[in-house]
Amino acid sequence: MSESTKKHDRVLELYSRLLTGEVLHKDKLALEYGVTTRSIQRDIDSIRDFCSNQATRHGETADVIYDRTIGGFRLVNSRTVTLSNAELFAVSKILLENRSLSKAEIEKIILELVDACLPTAEKKKMSELLRNELFHYVEPHHGKCLIDMIWNLSSAVYHQKVVHMEYQKTNGSISDVSVKPLGITCSEYYFYLIAYYGDNEKLHPGYPTIYRIDRIQNYQITSDSFSIPYRDRFEEGEFRKRIPFMYGGKLQKSQFLYTGPDINAVLDRLPTAKAVKQEDGCYLVDVEVFGSIGLTMWLNSQGEYVKLLS
Repeated sequence: MSESTKKHDRVLELYSRLLTGEVLHKDKLALEYGVTTRSIQRDIDSIRDFCSNQATRHGETADVIYDRTIGGFRLVNSRTVTLSNAELFAVSKILLENRSLSKAEIEKIILELVDACLPTAEKKKMSELLRNELFHYVEPHHGKCLIDMIWNLSSAVYHQKVVHMEYQKTNGSISDVSVKPLGITCSEYYFYLIAYYGDNEKLHPGYPTIYRIDRIQNYQITSDSFSIPYRDRFEEGEFRKRIPFMYGGKLQKSQFLYTGPDINAVLDRLPTAKAVKQEDGCYLVDVEVFGSIGLTMWLNSQGEYVKLLS
């Protein structure tokens, strides 16, 4: 068998072993095949080239990486981002209308999405559709880049680590607080950290505090861990339904009559609302929210269309 045939068979065998999840070690392979470690490295480079070509043709990405934690090479797979023109345009519009990120961050995200998702022939069209909105994009007044902080705080949520932070209140004063982060949400131009303050959850279980992330001046994710009993676990989706106005407080129920033109506007604004149509055409609405300030402000803004009952 010629040397070129031996190498060809060896590369195929190494690739097959990688596909099964095996970790390859150059020194061991060199002894096994009776070649130098440089030859094994060239084999691995050939497999990397093959994976790169496959990604270009089929949209599937795979790479052979050196994992220092295990001291060997392994195959990692992922799928390239693929969105249709319509999907990408809709996502971009949502990001632009949300206005919760700085202009630098929003431009970077959208341009990278366009570059990653669309073929060259379609990029120009999408760029033209979005260029004017990107140019006139109005970032939140705080002007801060928040993406890295949001991700770091999300990691603290995942690993259940206490966060110490300097937080600027609405009156401008700074307070030092240690919190137990539960989740992160976004609403009307701002990102929020949902957290228990100190040991308050023991006194008021189920009523976390809401912190605007752009008002966090400094923060440190500590090594202190915390745990929440399963029965008291925080369900971010359910909590989000009950804070449509981002005001905290105890969970409470309210009831009002709505006589306006579109009950769907009320149901969309208040995710927990349940409406029952009355004989006179108005709607009796029951809603459950955290706190009363935000709901009261919204009800007052509806004027004669709303009559608060309880």
